[in-house]
Amino acid sequence: MQDNSDGVDAGATVCELYYRVAEKNPVHGFPAGICPAVGVGGHLCRGGFGTMLRKYGLASDHILDAHIVDVNGRVLDRKSMGEDLLWAIRGGGGASFGVILPWKVNLAYAPTTLLYSVVARR
Repeated sequence: MQDNSDGVDAGATVCELYYRVAEKNPVHGFPAGICPAVGVGGHLCRGGFGTMLRKYGLASDHILDAHIVDVNGRVLDRKSMGEDLLWAIRGGGGASFGVILPWKVNLAYAPTTLLYSVVARR
C-alpha cells in the first residue's frame, strides 16, 4: 500500500490498511474485516462487515469520499459525483458504477486496553 495522502488505495489489503493506521496513530483503527488478504476496494464496496461492527457499524459507514472513474473517463470525487453515487458505491458493489481509485475513510477510536470476560454456562 502506498502512503497516499488522498486516502486508501483500492488495491490495498485489509492487513495493509490496519498496518498503516497503527503505524501512524496507535489509538485509532478502522472497522473492517478480520481476513487480512481481502482487498479494501471490494470490502468497502460490499459493506465491510468486521469485528468493530457493534460499536462503529459497517466499514462502508466510515467512507468520507472516493475517487471514481466513470464510463466517460472522468475522475469524480464526492462533490462531482453527488451523494447518490457515493451512497451506491458504499455497499452496492462499486464495480457496477465505475472504477474506484482511492477511498478516503474516517478512523474510529480504538482503545489500547480491552476488557472482556467469559461466562461459563453449566
